[in-house]
Amino acid sequence: MSTVTSMPIPIARHLHAGASIGLDELQRTAALRTRVDRKYIVDWATLEHLLDAISSTHRPLEIDGTRVFRYESVYFDSADLAAFRAHMQQRRRRFKVRTRLYVDSGLQTFEVKLKGRRGETVKHQLPYAGQDRATIAEPAREFLTARLAEAYPQLEVPDLMPVLTNRYRRVTLAAGGERLTCDFDLSYADAAGEVPGLDAGFVILESKCERGTGSVDRELRRLGIAPVACSKYCVGIGLLRADVRVNDLRWLLRRYFTGHDRGPGHPLELRQAARV
Repeated sequence: MSTVTSMPIPIARHLHAGASIGLDELQRTAALRTRVDRKYIVDWATLEHLLDAISSTHRPLEIDGTRVFRYESVYFDSADLAAFRAHMQQRRRRFKVRTRLYVDSGLQTFEVKLKGRRGETVKHQLPYAGQDRATIAEPAREFLTARLAEAYPQLEVPDLMPVLTNRYRRVTLAAGGERLTCDFDLSYADAAGEVPGLDAGFVILESKCERGTGSVDRELRRLGIAPVACSKYCVGIGLLRADVRVNDLRWLLRRYFTGHDRGPGHPLELRQAARV
């Protein structure tokens, strides 16, 4: 079902031309566990313009000679998709739970993402080596319960189950206390199968800085690009599930995601027909 998106040659040349940053330095200067996030969806030509503009300040992450990395995440939610609904309704007390595999290194983590009091993103991470990524082991459950109790006292932790997997490739660039991630070749799957994801002509950018507006945000504003609300988890639910309301995401799905326009042979339509 999924197809591999090729990075345009000018972008690849740009990313491999200059000096890089190593993982240790990145973690030391721009770990950004608490940060302000802004997401953008741009075409490759816009990304090339952006990379031209930030080439003197931002360096790509390089690990063992690699600058493009593969990610695979499993997201967990309740049977009634409480986390999805809380995010779509923009509730202040909301969270996402996932396991993540850094495919190229084999590193596994368990992650909890929360919204802080001022709307900032707070990410907590637990090593998850040797665990089944489609389950929440007891240490991870205790970790989740503790983090939610700290952030949202009296919030009841629902029973969680794996609801989707996403896979994508990422380039990370950093400058001082700022970070930019560029995600492409994104697809989604659940127990019933896989659907196409992000259209091959687009890239999801995410600027991350400690506070305020970063240099990437200012450059994208100069290029006429506005941030969008684009949770990869919520997008995945919108693409995989025919039984959820995605009103606020509908325009985004139609414009940027190949799995949204579905005809008689689309996996979601086949699932619906099988239920009848």
